[in-house]
Amino acid sequence: MTNNDVRWYHEVLLVDAHNDTLSRMKEAGIDFCQRQDCTHTDLPRLMETGVNLQVLAVFAPPNPNKTVTLQKILSYVEYALQCQENDSRLFIVETKDDLMNLKSDAGKLGVILGVEGGDCLSGELWTLRFLFRLGVRLLTLTWSNRNALADGIWEAESKGGLTSFGRQVVREMEQLGMIIDVSHLAPAGFWDVSKLVNGPFIASHSNAAALCQHPRNLTDEQARCIADHGGVIGVNFCQPHLTDDKTANLDDVIDHIEHFWRVAGEDHVGLGSDYDGIDTPPEGLEDVTCLPLLIEELEKRGHSARRIEKFMGLNLLRVFATILPCSSKTAAKTVEW
Repeated sequence: MTNNDVRWYHEVLLVDAHNDTLSRMKEAGIDFCQRQDCTHTDLPRLMETGVNLQVLAVFAPPNPNKTVTLQKILSYVEYALQCQENDSRLFIVETKDDLMNLKSDAGKLGVILGVEGGDCLSGELWTLRFLFRLGVRLLTLTWSNRNALADGIWEAESKGGLTSFGRQVVREMEQLGMIIDVSHLAPAGFWDVSKLVNGPFIASHSNAAALCQHPRNLTDEQARCIADHGGVIGVNFCQPHLTDDKTANLDDVIDHIEHFWRVAGEDHVGLGSDYDGIDTPPEGLEDVTCLPLLIEELEKRGHSARRIEKFMGLNLLRVFATILPCSSKTAAKTVEW
């Protein structure tokens, strides 16, 4: 990239809607705040790349004993809180006011804590409220398995949607100010969410079924539905979600971005890399430091600076500012991006 490109890029807020590194680092006993050579991301590389707000999702594999699942999730959340205490460069975003403190040159990384999969709730609303008190602001309703909220995509043929408990969770999330994430959710559950929610919801890391027939990908109808609700689709870097071949590259990622721009509009597409939740990143996007190459290629394809800014972060920031609660110390504010 030229010097002018770098200057322009670092003046724009960059937001990623999905990253799995916390769980991986906690399990491996390594430090998120130090540079690593065995992960796709860490705090130093995120900051050097210019990421300003990162959704860090915590995930525990399905376990029949939901107490074990909850213990795992709580250990990951505690690890994130410990990282915040130990490194002043990191702060956890919980409110609209916190979003307003994001600046491209602040030398800090904002983090939204997310939980991937509602297994840990164990059918109890108090667990959701407890996670909220700990700072969790996003819930991916299911992973690919069935849980007490709904069916994941592994169970799509069952045609099962939201359960009665799942409906309670979605309503409670809207009241609390938590981001509803439908990635991994079976189609019946997706449509149940779309009928139930009043505001925007997101698919934090999902690609286009029109380009790759993976069950995790969204149909054009689903993409338009997310847009109609004012939500955002985060395009991810998982090779099986990008192409039907055994390899994928940066151009394949851009194909999915451009497809969603055509179908859902430029106000409803963002970044959901899925770094450290995928085995092999696309060629050209091997780790988070490669994100400037993605922005550069979008420019080369002739897309406007404003469209790219929306993709880089403004769209997700708009949705987060709509959903997150206000600080109890301040009156409600309107945040525009």
